[in-house]
Amino acid sequence: MEQDKRNLIIGILVTLGISSLLSLIPVWQLIFLAGLVGGIINRKILYGALSGAIGVGIFWILYIIDGVFYKGLYNLFDIFGALIIGSGMGWIILLLIILLGFIFGFLGGSLGSSGGNLLLYYYNKQSSSERK
Repeated sequence: MEQDKRNLIIGILVTLGISSLLSLIPVWQLIFLAGLVGGIINRKILYGALSGAIGVGIFWILYIIDGVFYKGLYNLFDIFGALIIGSGMGWIILLLIILLGFIFGFLGGSLGSSGGNLLLYYYNKQSSSERK
């Protein structure tokens, strides 16, 4: 249990670092890979999904804070929200962006963890059949 929690924290930090590196590329869909790597670190699917979701979600929160305070993007979100929903609804657009970050991280983490478990199971099955 202690090792699972340690791997969760390591997975969150690795996911946070990889998502910050992937933010330098203008393709935001690659953020899925950060959650995938965070999920590979954890053996349990729940911890892998949490690792990916928390790591990518925290990064997207920090990225949105940077955009709002230093680049003045809230006015753009407010205009976009006014076009879609109504006047003064830019905060809903911000919440949707952060929610998308959590969802992409969650999916990447769960797929990374389950894919890693599947590969370990296949490798162990192959190596045990070779020994016989």
